[in-house]
Amino acid sequence: MKQISLLVALFSATCPALFSQKTLPGQELTQKIKGIVLDADSKKPLANATVSLLNTGRNTISDASGNFSFNNVPVGRQSLEITSIGYENGLAADVVIGSGKEVFLTIALIEKIGSLEEVTLTASKSRGKPNNEFATVSARSFSMEDTKRYPAAAFDPGRMVQNFAGVSANGDGGNEIIVRGNSPQGVLWRLEGIEIPNPNHFSSLGTSGGAISMLSSSTLGSSDFYTGAFPAEFGNTTAGIFDLNFRNGNKDKREYSFMAGLLGIEAAAEGPFRKGGASSYLINYRYSSVALLTSFLNLGGIVPDYQDLSFKFNFPTKKAGTFTLFGLGGYNKAKKDPEKDSTKWTDDNPNYVQNATSKLGVAGITHQLFLNESSYIKTIFVASGQYAKAVYDTLNPSENYKRVFTGLEKDLDAAYRISVIYNNKLSSKSTLRTGVIASRLSFDYTNNYFDEIDNVWKLLLSAEGHSLYYQGYIQWKYRLNDRITLNTGVHASYLDLNDTRSLEPRMAVSYKTTGNQLFTIAAGFHAKPSQLSTYYYENIGQNNTRTNPNRNLEMNKAIHFVLGYDKTFRNSTRLKTELYYQHLYDIPVERKTGSYFSILNSSSFYDLADIGPLVSDGTGKNYGIDISLEKPFTKNYYFLTTGSLYSSRYTNFSKQEYNTRYNRNYQLNLVAGKEWKRKKDTNKTWGLNAKVLTSGGLRDSEIDLDASQASGKVQYVPGKYYTQSGDPYFRVDIGINFRRNKKQSTHTLRIDFQNLTGQKNLYFSYYDNDAKKIKKEYQTGFFPFLNYRIDF
Repeated sequence: MKQISLLVALFSATCPALFSQKTLPGQELTQKIKGIVLDADSKKPLANATVSLLNTGRNTISDASGNFSFNNVPVGRQSLEITSIGYENGLAADVVIGSGKEVFLTIALIEKIGSLEEVTLTASKSRGKPNNEFATVSARSFSMEDTKRYPAAAFDPGRMVQNFAGVSANGDGGNEIIVRGNSPQGVLWRLEGIEIPNPNHFSSLGTSGGAISMLSSSTLGSSDFYTGAFPAEFGNTTAGIFDLNFRNGNKDKREYSFMAGLLGIEAAAEGPFRKGGASSYLINYRYSSVALLTSFLNLGGIVPDYQDLSFKFNFPTKKAGTFTLFGLGGYNKAKKDPEKDSTKWTDDNPNYVQNATSKLGVAGITHQLFLNESSYIKTIFVASGQYAKAVYDTLNPSENYKRVFTGLEKDLDAAYRISVIYNNKLSSKSTLRTGVIASRLSFDYTNNYFDEIDNVWKLLLSAEGHSLYYQGYIQWKYRLNDRITLNTGVHASYLDLNDTRSLEPRMAVSYKTTGNQLFTIAAGFHAKPSQLSTYYYENIGQNNTRTNPNRNLEMNKAIHFVLGYDKTFRNSTRLKTELYYQHLYDIPVERKTGSYFSILNSSSFYDLADIGPLVSDGTGKNYGIDISLEKPFTKNYYFLTTGSLYSSRYTNFSKQEYNTRYNRNYQLNLVAGKEWKRKKDTNKTWGLNAKVLTSGGLRDSEIDLDASQASGKVQYVPGKYYTQSGDPYFRVDIGINFRRNKKQSTHTLRIDFQNLTGQKNLYFSYYDNDAKKIKKEYQTGFFPFLNYRIDF
């Protein structure tokens, strides 16, 4: 009741700003739409393209730089059609137009190579098509509008993609994802075309997610997400890819946003550096709402705090190309101080004192120069650093609750990366892209703890140094005709840390038929080094000899096969089906007969605790079918239905095969939403979004209670690894939003309810040595997300 009362109070305080200052009768609110039309392959601006504002009779022509604009466009949802001689038509459908901010669109058109009009697919029938023209299968674009629309997505790309086929959550409390049964450690994050560290708050060493994203809905532009069979330009991944882009700030007008909610308070600003200039800036800052967060979520006495900053500065020039500065930074801390009363210590509020902080910084510069009408070279340099420190103590009741030091974690990862890309559209049929990436990876790790069972200090990690990682690729897209497109290439990589290398050929073919059908097939090799801390992991007693038994591990490798079918119906509803098979090999497993451990079941470095030396003798396989039926937002409603049937298996050092930890076998998502407007006041819009999710549960190994009691630590029944699964996972999410356009401002209030029914979904089982019994940990229950936003 306390939480609900708080929500009511916040809603009451916010509503006056939304419902006051009514628009005068007959007063129509309008906004400006502008954008740029590009060639999809060469990225050169297209002049003289016709841009039509549908259902209004208004048209305009793009200028020599590909730019176009419409003034005085009524607020609401508008659609634009783009045509150019020699190109397939483009469509930007149901674009949200608000009175608070101008709208900028980037439209990429595909050049025709024949006259088979009956097989031409327009943009309206390729909704979700990835921005990368070399992507053929298992890829789709998303925008921040998607993260706002899907219930409980919380403006977070990691939570939003959990609605896509083949993707599931690793736990309700974070945005770490499982892609087609793969470990979350196989996911790659990129920003502005280059790899970056995991951009999430409250993450731990070696993870790919965290509790809260550092990425803001105010700065992200259209981005891509991949689930398999990646184009040749992508390396250092075996599972999935977030290929993120910041949008450019408005170069003509200064605009601002402010948002307040349970997860944070943020402010954004954008505009030109000088009036009439071509350069622009975009900045967003966010600070956490700690008191509100802890009111709704039991964090075991931990008080979290965080803040982050993101920016992009764009500097186009007439002769020297376009320069861009971008950056992302985050800071978070978590403190826990148990009460000095041992009778109040429980599983939910245990006896340990925590003082943890972590920082992340990313700063980069890009330069893109067109060499001629058909080719460009792009250079990207980024420097990044990720630092985390945590000190752990316990309280000793026999000495007046004196603090006793029990552990230290201190981890630093720093990287300098440079990428050079050359892209040449050789003809309307053929495009070539090649590039190199060089990375200098520095690290400084310290991790030790006191093992109360063995009564000894143990050293997990103590290493400092650097490594060089080189990647190169070449890829070629060839359109045999309007129906058949071939994408082929090769990616190569080399890690000097242990002199390991990989050569990865890739190929994909797509075939269009009449009736808006598309058949695709793709195959490719992929490789990813383990997280650097894995190579230096030790897990030895304090007085034992120092070794690095994992130093010579091979890269983790995978072969992906995907067969796809895509059908778009007359009402833009799209059916997409993909059959896939992934064979994983050279996988690190514990060098011990009968051991259960494989890196395929790991989500962070800390899964290595109590694990012996590793060798690259493991394998794995993931296979299944992903099906999605999607109607994009048209006629004031949308729906997305996705289903996955799959199996995820691995072999250990003894070549015995088991389910992986992430083998949920099936998942079903049902997402839908609708908007309503009042006829008397079209400046007000209500929206309702709903989601129903069910899947198999995460797997557990069977715990041997007698052996665990005898040893004082968890012991598993031999051969019963990941054989147990809890009741089917089930969750209902609901989102309600209200948008009000006023003169020169747009106000949005939304409230999402995650796990509306309060379903208790099992997370994992564990052995509690104090209680001498097996206990269960459950995932997040009911949790609301409340946000108020104003754009002006």
